[in-house]
Amino acid sequence: MYLPLIRASEKPLWQQIVTSIIERIDGGELSIGTNLPPSRALALELGVSRSTIQVAYEELIARGYLQTSGRGGTKVIAGQKSSRSQISSPPTPEISDTVAFLSTNDELGKWLTINEGYPVEVDFRHQEPHVDERFKLAWRKAIGQAMAKMSDADWGYTSSQGALSTRVAIQQYLAQARGIQVSNKQIMITSGAQHSMDLIAQSILQPNSLACIEDPGFPGARLPLANRGIHVASVPVDSEGIIVDEIPLHTNLVFVTPSHQRPTGAVMSVRRRRQLLDFAVKNDIWIIEDDFDGEYRYHGGPLPSLYADTPSHVLYIMTLSKVLAPGIRLSVIVGPEHAIKRIASVQSLVERQIPIIEQLALGEFIRQGEFARHIHRQRKIYCARHQSMMEAIRYYRLDRRFQVQGSETGLHLFLEAEASFDELNMVHQAAQLGVGIYPLDPYRQETTRKGLLLGFAKTNEESIWEGIRRLEILC
Repeated sequence: MYLPLIRASEKPLWQQIVTSIIERIDGGELSIGTNLPPSRALALELGVSRSTIQVAYEELIARGYLQTSGRGGTKVIAGQKSSRSQISSPPTPEISDTVAFLSTNDELGKWLTINEGYPVEVDFRHQEPHVDERFKLAWRKAIGQAMAKMSDADWGYTSSQGALSTRVAIQQYLAQARGIQVSNKQIMITSGAQHSMDLIAQSILQPNSLACIEDPGFPGARLPLANRGIHVASVPVDSEGIIVDEIPLHTNLVFVTPSHQRPTGAVMSVRRRRQLLDFAVKNDIWIIEDDFDGEYRYHGGPLPSLYADTPSHVLYIMTLSKVLAPGIRLSVIVGPEHAIKRIASVQSLVERQIPIIEQLALGEFIRQGEFARHIHRQRKIYCARHQSMMEAIRYYRLDRRFQVQGSETGLHLFLEAEASFDELNMVHQAAQLGVGIYPLDPYRQETTRKGLLLGFAKTNEESIWEGIRRLEILC
């Protein structure tokens, strides 16, 4: 039996023999029941040692291709394709439409691919922060420190709430920087805001419950709820934040971004905050407070959280995607101890625990003061870029065409237009000029509001001026 062998190959001869025999079986040259030559005879024919043939035969027997029976010799008993040979294209199993709600339009990802295919030179991407070498160096150092301090217990199964040492570090940071006083038992570490929303949907809401989301609002909050069978209602947003009077009385949960409404940039007024908290207490419902970039406020310090005011009815989410980097899949849920315990019990079922290295690195990053220094340094960078964008918009008179919003906090501006404005057309025209801008569309549900989102976190001052200059001709 001729089998091609390449003696100069890095692949061992016995593996080459195994591959050749499998190819002949699958190709039909060696059918089921065919006897193969004895190992001694095949070794002589191929000019290899008998042990090489024996190892190859043993591997084929282990994989279920061959069978040996003493005097009966070694014969083919099965092939990978033999059981499917009569079916040219087997059908795939059906997927039930009733199992979950999944968007066929990929709503969570389409904002990242809007300008694909264009050679964008100035990208006003609004979903990502500035990541530089100084931060990368500090984070690598934190990982090294974390790994050097890891105990044997850290390498095993840990709490589904997250590493205790990291929760303690977060506890201290929240008290100092955000005025949130909690115990480490009230803190849970997750792998992002969407993961947090999914866990909350499973743990504190029943299927067919009603949840209210800002409109326009973050689809990463709406879709995980809908995916778990929760009814989601859209509530309009104005310059003071979510309009509480529009929230249905029978709702079970309200998701808000009060420090910097995502995406309009509105900061929830004190009056509206008090109204929302009173509504939650009166109707005994949950408020989910997503503080995704509240650290970056350019006129005064961070705003007080809803949780600090009414901790009994608020679950506070601190997302690190905008504060550090999206690739560091970490987020924090803060809430009443009984609620966190219930959320953690769901986490233990679906994921058990999130990776330990990133958690411990975050703890070191906070304890060494790098977290606070990073935010302070980023705030200075963003403040300069924010100022440049505001000045460029005024200089090139974009503010005559758009109403500029979100000028106090965050990493992007919202340029609101009239209801007849064609967002996608302007996005495409801008891309042809080498400028990446982003429509409000992915955030919109029922609202008729229109406009553009321009981020400045990843774009330096010179590029900001150049990008806005190019946009002038479209306005």
